[in-house]
Amino acid sequence: MTFTFLGITGYQYGLILAISVLAYLCAAGILGYVRRLPAGTVRVFGLIALPVSLVFARAVFCVVNWAYFTETISQPLRMLSFWDGGLSLVGALCGVVLAAFLTARVMKVRFGVLFDVTAVPLGLMIAGFRLAEGVTGQLGVGRQVEVDALVERLPVLFLTEQMGTLTLHRLAVFRYEAFVALVLFAVALWFFFAKGTRRKPRHGDVGMIVYALLGSSQVLLESLRDDGHMLLGFIRMQQLGFVLMPLLALLVLSIRYGHIREAKGATVTAWVLLPLMALIALLMIHPINHVLDLTNHRAVGFACLATLGVYMALFLRVRGANIRLILTWLMALVAVAGCVLVEFSIDGSDNLIRDYTGMAFCCALLYFAPYTLWTSLKGRVYREESITVRI
Repeated sequence: MTFTFLGITGYQYGLILAISVLAYLCAAGILGYVRRLPAGTVRVFGLIALPVSLVFARAVFCVVNWAYFTETISQPLRMLSFWDGGLSLVGALCGVVLAAFLTARVMKVRFGVLFDVTAVPLGLMIAGFRLAEGVTGQLGVGRQVEVDALVERLPVLFLTEQMGTLTLHRLAVFRYEAFVALVLFAVALWFFFAKGTRRKPRHGDVGMIVYALLGSSQVLLESLRDDGHMLLGFIRMQQLGFVLMPLLALLVLSIRYGHIREAKGATVTAWVLLPLMALIALLMIHPINHVLDLTNHRAVGFACLATLGVYMALFLRVRGANIRLILTWLMALVAVAGCVLVEFSIDGSDNLIRDYTGMAFCCALLYFAPYTLWTSLKGRVYREESITVRI
């Protein structure tokens, strides 16, 4: 959809994106003032973030669709035509983080402080991005469903398509994503303005938790889409980027937790074994190929899992590995495995409500893994501060 202003043709999609970015920078400016950042810090961030995020968003999209540009249309130079559409939200978020880091170096401020300031209002910007997708009529569209009664009661949840005498109903996923983004913004503000020493986090922690919550929620919401955006096989590449967000937050918090608790290096071995155990469990349910197939050899799979479980429970514990970290990572990896299994079977599913409920539960576990570790760290810091004051 287009409009004309002073003889210039514009697109509603681009206009909504621009307004969303402006609202994001204004909100970040207010939060920067609250955190007493030097004057002009957020403006410098905006000047750096706009081009950097655009380049990253386009680059990630082009990498995923490399075959389309080089083989399907045989026009690799079209990758430079970013105005034709084709951007990745994950790439844009990577650009935002890099811009925050560069701005912190230029303005000589703490990266953690600026990271929090730029992460908290992300939900506001993403809500605008998702609503802009609805203008295109192609992006943010979900699967076809047969729910006539629910359509009459809650028509805002669906898109209606008329094909002759046939009426089709599709999930209006872009609206769900916009609503979730606004909820994310509200939760992030609550974390940012939390009062009290017990709840006061370290600089950068709020940003990590916000990204963890964003990534976990988007894993589910991206699965609802049926628009072919950045699809590689049965996996949406956006999902892969989003699932890494809570895992990276968990990694950073685990390193800090291990340092405080003086957990020994054997924990690293556990981090290597847990993905292996998840892979074995996956192969017992769904083979990757004819070699990596344990569906008919489940006894071998259970034997391997039992052996690795005994090793982790006894040897690693004796060596000083922290059991809290092992269980937290196990919870996160089981959640990822659950999301993968649902994504494998979703196309042939006869009960989408059941499957998406299971994926929602896995996404919640994926978020709570870093969140629970973060709350433990805050409590630990509080106790140490109390002891120091008494001494």
